[in-house]
Amino acid sequence: MLAGCSSGDSESEPPPAEGAPRQVAELIDRLERATRSRDFETICGELLAKEARERAGGPDCVRLLRSTASDVRRPEIRVLSIRIDGDRANVRVSSTAEGQGPVEETIQLVRDGGGYRIAALEG
Repeated sequence: MLAGCSSGDSESEPPPAEGAPRQVAELIDRLERATRSRDFETICGELLAKEARERAGGPDCVRLLRSTASDVRRPEIRVLSIRIDGDRANVRVSSTAEGQGPVEETIQLVRDGGGYRIAALEG
């Protein structure tokens, strides 16, 4: 799932991403894996920035995400593009789930400590 982070073995594949683009792609990969495994503790505790966690219910974030995502099956997130601007990044993704068509949205990230965290989602 790490778009742009391939091994680079094929001439048609882009070289592996490094630095901030790689960190961003890895965060989106973690989001997909946590969503798929219903690991809302990781999403709320490690992937969301403080303000996003507050908007997602603060201390009730895990319970609310679990309730909201109860009918989502086999979610997939594909990175379409990454734009980095200083301590912020916008990631255009295509999300799908079983029985649902693809939805394009932008995930806004903010650098928090040594890495990025999710600041907001835009449809």
